Amino acid sequence: MSEKKPDKVKMSQAVRNTSFILKIAFKASPGLCIMRLVMGLLTGLNHGVNIYFISEILNSVDIGLPIERIFMTIGFMAAYNLAYILFYNWHWKIYNPKFKLDFIRRLHKRFFVKAWEMDLACYDTPEFYNDFIYSMQNSDKSIIGTLDHVSDLLRCFVASASVLAVMLDVNYIVALVIFGFAVANMIISILENGIYYKYNLIMNKVYRKEWYIDRFFSLADYAKEIRLTDISENMMDEYHKNKDEERKYHIRQNLRLTVTRTVRTILQICENLFIILFMAYHLMVTETILIGGFAVAITAANKLRGMLWEIQYRITQMSKNSLFADKVRRFLETKSEMVSGDKILKEFESLEFKNVCFAYKDKNVLENVSFKVNKGERIAFVGYNGAGKTTTTKLIMRLYDVTSGEILINGINIREYDINSLREKMGAVFQDYKVFAATVAENVLADKYTPDKEQTVINALNDSTFGEKLSTLDKGINTELTREFYDDGTELSGGENQKIAIARVFAHNNELIIMDEPSSALDPIAEYNLNVGIDKNARDKTVVFITHRLSTTRHVDRIYMFEYGKITEQGSHNELISQNGNYAKMFNLQAEKYKA
Repeated sequence: MSEKKPDKVKMSQAVRNTSFILKIAFKASPGLCIMRLVMGLLTGLNHGVNIYFISEILNSVDIGLPIERIFMTIGFMAAYNLAYILFYNWHWKIYNPKFKLDFIRRLHKRFFVKAWEMDLACYDTPEFYNDFIYSMQNSDKSIIGTLDHVSDLLRCFVASASVLAVMLDVNYIVALVIFGFAVANMIISILENGIYYKYNLIMNKVYRKEWYIDRFFSLADYAKEIRLTDISENMMDEYHKNKDEERKYHIRQNLRLTVTRTVRTILQICENLFIILFMAYHLMVTETILIGGFAVAITAANKLRGMLWEIQYRITQMSKNSLFADKVRRFLETKSEMVSGDKILKEFESLEFKNVCFAYKDKNVLENVSFKVNKGERIAFVGYNGAGKTTTTKLIMRLYDVTSGEILINGINIREYDINSLREKMGAVFQDYKVFAATVAENVLADKYTPDKEQTVINALNDSTFGEKLSTLDKGINTELTREFYDDGTELSGGENQKIAIARVFAHNNELIIMDEPSSALDPIAEYNLNVGIDKNARDKTVVFITHRLSTTRHVDRIYMFEYGKITEQGSHNELISQNGNYAKMFNLQAEKYKA
């Protein structure tokens, strides 16, 4: 089955999308937008003004005006061009770079804030995530590019009008012929763009396969398999087939382009011959034009041809940028469905799930889940992968909203609370924890570090069993982590990174702590010390564990066994062992590994 070709953007849609992008640009920097339009207007007028000066100088010589008059015209032309060049350089070398940086900063800030405000569920939607990533990565060149295209279109229209105005003053027949040939040249350019468009659609698939093969041979991810198997021979065969296909399409495209370029060359030759013969006849035989008019006609033909071609090119580019505008529009117009309540959670007392169901993309993840946790209790969610354990904790933190049923905090529906006040009472170590490109202290605090917080950071690191590693770091808690920002940044092991994430919970006075596989990257000794740290830091707090290491569950108040989105068993460790259900089977299976 052939790939579906993307629809071309209609002109009306391109205009609307361009208008949308210009509104974003103007809001980010009105001065930058206005100056770009001013530069387009002045640069366009510059073409006609210089042709006019050249025509006046040549005509003055032709009719024998005094040398003083000629030099005066040359002086005016020089003064005008000096002023134009000074203004042009000031704009592009001084004004534009400064305001462009400010523009990009404001633009990215708007995207950052929008991303921060969006529901977590949006990130599970490929369309939204793709629009967000594309907007972030292409906003600079695409929005500024749109602004440039509008400015250049204004320049081309003004330049074409000014050149035609000068030419009409010389001879209207030649002006119409030049305009006609320029339009014909523009039509050929449109045909060539259609050829390029179809070629690029076909080659996208070819290039995508080539990029994959390049990654296959160059990335370390595939290095071991390449050396241990014969898969590289298959990839080499695919590479040669791909190159043969690329050559076939390339030859076909070049044949079509040769035809259009030949026609364009013939038209240009005919145009130049007509202008030279027509103007020479009126210059030498009828003597109805001056030498300046002859020079203007030749210059105008080349100028107008180039300007109309550029108008067509800029319109095409605006249509392409219109696709980007659609992505930005969808991203910025996406509304959060998770509405915050107005109640402030002052103190956590209890958490209750009542017949909670949750579906993700029409797939049931949780079904009629009910349980209650009181302040100070420790519970554990256990079960196989995909059973719904992590989803349950995300609902507790209101990263998602339930499909049906309700979640109660202190007997009040979770939706009635202000989201920020709710999450301030919660701390979490996620299974896919992240260490940031920041110092150890900033990672632990997840905030700016000040000297008065030093002991808090150190205590949290010690309780997460990171203290021994901390003593080996020359800069201590001021050590920069990762090499994203710092060439000499420290790269930690998986277990050490996990301890940093755990210390992040210990450093804050959270009343409800959620730990999703907190010891997955730790050795048994570190796991034991971590449990000691949890006992110390969470003595009077509510703790929810998600774990596959059932040694952790022996000392919790209650265990919930999840299977296929439902709670199938619940009770203490001893109670579930006595029931001899799936929990007992999982525990005994793990226990056997430690038997002699």
